Amino acid sequence: MKTSRFVLFGALVALALAGGLALFASSSPDGLESVMLEGCQTGADGEISGGECALQQAGEHEIGGPLADYGISFIDSETLGGSLAGIVGVLLVLALATGLFWLLARGRRAGAGSGEA
Repeated sequence: MKTSRFVLFGALVALALAGGLALFASSSPDGLESVMLEGCQTGADGEISGGECALQQAGEHEIGGPLADYGISFIDSETLGGSLAGIVGVLLVLALATGLFWLLARGRRAGAGSGEA
């Protein structure tokens, strides 16, 4: 198998996993959030209704942004937003890695052409 086909296949698998597995993600809090909720009473909607816990002191994300909280902020559907956030994340990582590898290969070729090893 050619290297380019292998890389393309790997990218497609990563996109499918990032977009598809998000559809099956649990809406239950993860381990860190569970620990932060200890000592609080929460309602059926998940909002803190009483008690005393560390999560009551939490505010909005300092940085925020369109991909905060494992979703896309301007999409109302949590499932679709989470799936698209995974796809966008994979695309960003692939773009950054491709750019970095391209720059490193370009620098190596320039160094070999000038007699440096």
